[in-house]
Amino acid sequence: MQWFKNLSNTVKDSLWQANCPLCKRPADRILCKDCDRQITAYQATEFLQKDNPIAPEIPLYSWGIYDGALKRAIAACKYENHPEIMEAIAVKIADTWKRSPHTLSLTKKYKKLFVVPIPLHDSKLKVRGFNQAEILARRFCDVTMLRCNPKLLQRVKETKAQMQTKSKQEREQNLSRAFAVPSTQSSDQQEVILFDDIYTSGATIREAIATLKASNIAVRSVVVLARPQFDR
Repeated sequence: MQWFKNLSNTVKDSLWQANCPLCKRPADRILCKDCDRQITAYQATEFLQKDNPIAPEIPLYSWGIYDGALKRAIAACKYENHPEIMEAIAVKIADTWKRSPHTLSLTKKYKKLFVVPIPLHDSKLKVRGFNQAEILARRFCDVTMLRCNPKLLQRVKETKAQMQTKSKQEREQNLSRAFAVPSTQSSDQQEVILFDDIYTSGATIREAIATLKASNIAVRSVVVLARPQFDR
């Protein structure tokens, strides 16, 4: 009756096998091989963004190009309640981080780096149920062995999506005083890596950097999942 046992195991495996959140086909891991391959196709040629739109002393690392399958995956995570997608992609970012000579020199220079995700306002967090940047940061830290502190920075102002703003001035006003460092946070966390899902104009990141700087906390780099591909 070995055949019956094998058949039973096959049926059991098929019943309990998870489906890919993007295509709904069976997947051995979070994403099926096809969707995983399509997302990986949008990995940026260079992890370190050499145009460096933040500041000369703060490098920007972006894993992917905000387009195609990667853009769809981010949307599915945020608007179709699939936070597990960020878990899968965070491992890709972490693997790229560990292979990069630029990040190796960074972690050697700064021994007490903390990873801080860009926070959501409580009202948005309540609606969505999770902060995709925090999921990315936590899983990234699991793989890289860096320390994550999602409570070091808070979003205290309810802002609208930056994509809904129409000018640089409006974007800056939208984010003005949007963040705060809670007084309960330890003062020994002086050097951090900021983590976010999408980098566009950089207004959110710059406001977060300014807030942290006011509390004597230095941002040593910024890591994002994706940014648009700009003409150079």
